[in-house]
Amino acid sequence: MTVNGAYNLVYHQKETVRLSEGMGKNAMLTLEAMKRAIDTLKIFSHMCQLFEVSEIIGVATAAVRNADNGESFLQLIAAETGITLKVISGTDEAYLGFSGVINTLDITDCILFDLGGGSTELTLIKNRQPVDAVSLPFGAVNLTERFGTQDEVSAKKLYDLSTHIMQELNKVSWLKELNLPLAGVGGTARNIAKMDQKRKNYPFNKVHNYRLGSLSFLNLWQALTAATVKQRAKFAGLSKERSDIIIAGTTIVKNLFDITNASRLIISGCGVREGLFFQHYLTRMNQPLIIDNILEHSTQNMLLFYKANVSHANHLAYLTEAMFTGWQELHDLDPRDQELLRVASLLHDIGITINFYDHTRHGAYLVENARLFGLSHREQMLAAVIVAWHNGPSAKYIRNKFYSEFLDESDWQKARKLALLLALAETLDTTQMGLVKKLRATSGDGQAHLSLTVDPRTASIELAEVQQHRKWFKKEFGLDLILTVDPL
Repeated sequence: MTVNGAYNLVYHQKETVRLSEGMGKNAMLTLEAMKRAIDTLKIFSHMCQLFEVSEIIGVATAAVRNADNGESFLQLIAAETGITLKVISGTDEAYLGFSGVINTLDITDCILFDLGGGSTELTLIKNRQPVDAVSLPFGAVNLTERFGTQDEVSAKKLYDLSTHIMQELNKVSWLKELNLPLAGVGGTARNIAKMDQKRKNYPFNKVHNYRLGSLSFLNLWQALTAATVKQRAKFAGLSKERSDIIIAGTTIVKNLFDITNASRLIISGCGVREGLFFQHYLTRMNQPLIIDNILEHSTQNMLLFYKANVSHANHLAYLTEAMFTGWQELHDLDPRDQELLRVASLLHDIGITINFYDHTRHGAYLVENARLFGLSHREQMLAAVIVAWHNGPSAKYIRNKFYSEFLDESDWQKARKLALLLALAETLDTTQMGLVKKLRATSGDGQAHLSLTVDPRTASIELAEVQQHRKWFKKEFGLDLILTVDPL
């Protein structure tokens, strides 16, 4: 976290250690599994030292809390790595997963599942609040071992596996026929997204907020269950280390689709780890643990992190909002488009941190790849194009395959209109002094009007600069742009 309160992910590493592997009924972590975990934590400890980390927050989940030798294992970790881990309950794990998801996904109601190696946490979310939660004692690893689904799966094995899962799910009284989307956290969920993206030639490799329907998932599950472990290892998008446990993992998801009657699955790349971070960060910042507006929060965080001119950005957001509202009949766009315009207005100059002279292109790249929460992948691409065009449209973005596969002609038209409003606002604050105190946009009699409350003696640059976009305005809206000044 920076001194101004902004935060950013600076290093990311995930390792599959299968801590619950081999536990069986004796409820003991094996020496091999503990060694894998400790070796991994030694690497993590080393990276924390390199990044001069001042505080480490770590938790242990199902495998350790269910193991009779869990406490002695934690003591061994502390002695060999210097990392202190806290064992959390299934309820706490479910809430942390909820926190990581609800603060990064724009969802109101859903069934959240966090599918691990030794347990699966389910949370019913309504109106962005956790209503019910349960921790079930099965995951991708222990079910694989119990039902022997590592390699080729017979019809009987698959039947026995599905029957067991459904029997356990039927014990959860609130789970049936909810007709809500599923939201998935964990390695199985991420691999489902990656495989589906490869099958569809999806142009963006981001899994967070990736969505697929029940039929797409069913087709994928059928292909996986018909393959051997060697064949599954060649599935594009599937991590090789998961090719043996993916049957158990996806069959859990299949049964969740069936019992809840869900129509789609939303993938979250954020879960318990991010929940831990938000719990720590939001408490430290004296903010509610459930962020009210995740898009505004993440946008403002980016604005602070890239050390942009905050007052200038906020003033542009005011100016563009006034134009968007006043010219509603001209552009015929909806409130969601207004939110995209606000995001682009606030972040339009962040590319300056890389290079001022090409900051529109750099800004677009940063927005395109930013951890902006609350936007669909298409909306994030659209916001990036608006930032790229705030000095004028460029055909290279339309020709770019990456953008063109996301955006259709109506999106490009929308981007031109919104970029024009941002360009006008930029010229009206050329000196970044906030000289235009009020703006009123109207239209009528074949003309569009901008009425500005400003001192014309001090804002001569702004009044001259805004004229350069009159031709663009005429081309976009078919009207002449008329400026009037109401002196202060």
